Amino acid sequence: MSRELIGDLSKVRLLELVKPLADEKKSGMVVIEGASVAELYFEGGNIVHVNIDTLSGDEAVYAVMDLDNGRVRFDWRGSPEKRTVTMATEQLMANWIQREKEWRNIKAEVPSSEAVFSIVADGGGGDRTILERQWGVLALCNEMRNVSEIADQLGRSIFDVSQTICEMVGLGLLKLSKISELPRKRLKETIDETFFVAVETELKRVLGPIARIILNDTITAYEESRETFPKNQVENFIRSLCDQVDDDDKRERFGKAVYVAWLTALEKG
Repeated sequence: MSRELIGDLSKVRLLELVKPLADEKKSGMVVIEGASVAELYFEGGNIVHVNIDTLSGDEAVYAVMDLDNGRVRFDWRGSPEKRTVTMATEQLMANWIQREKEWRNIKAEVPSSEAVFSIVADGGGGDRTILERQWGVLALCNEMRNVSEIADQLGRSIFDVSQTICEMVGLGLLKLSKISELPRKRLKETIDETFFVAVETELKRVLGPIARIILNDTITAYEESRETFPKNQVENFIRSLCDQVDDDDKRERFGKAVYVAWLTALEKG
């Protein structure tokens, strides 16, 4: 399998994994598999295409910089269908390094995007000036939403919201309540075994008896089992299997059949 696990964002910052690829003039695709799935494409060390959720190009670059959860893989065979990043990679990396310096200051008060904050009931008295960019964040810091969810609701970046919360913690307006477990629970939602039965059946039709070995090896490469395979990794998993079918017609036929099986599994919940 060409997709190699190169890091876990719970243990290392993404910049530390991406910068060597740029420095060593690598080509391929970096995939971040977490609450959001993101892709960065390199050509000769240059970042030429980035996408995450509905964003792509230069705008997506900054969203990817802020990710702090998910496993990171590198596929040396991955190549983009289009080029969306207009910024020179040297400038992009310089901006990323500066962003990391700012993050180090923020993380002293906002340890992760899963952190939950509440309003300080006794702010020590005295009038405070609440800036316009702080009001929306302040209203949503009610121990019900984490930083990522507040950013989604306000339509702002995680970095922007984290920076605002950091300021308000310094002013004594907010305090850290806990680290939310909700994103982790979502990541642990698993796919039903019937999906893998359907996948194996379709893979045998295009590859024959070796299908089971390829299927099991691919599951193992994701460091999962059939019983624990998370739903949010299934689309990447399907692409990984398709990459191993060399014949174009068979690959297309297999891909369509497996996506039908995937949609059926989703409908069953």
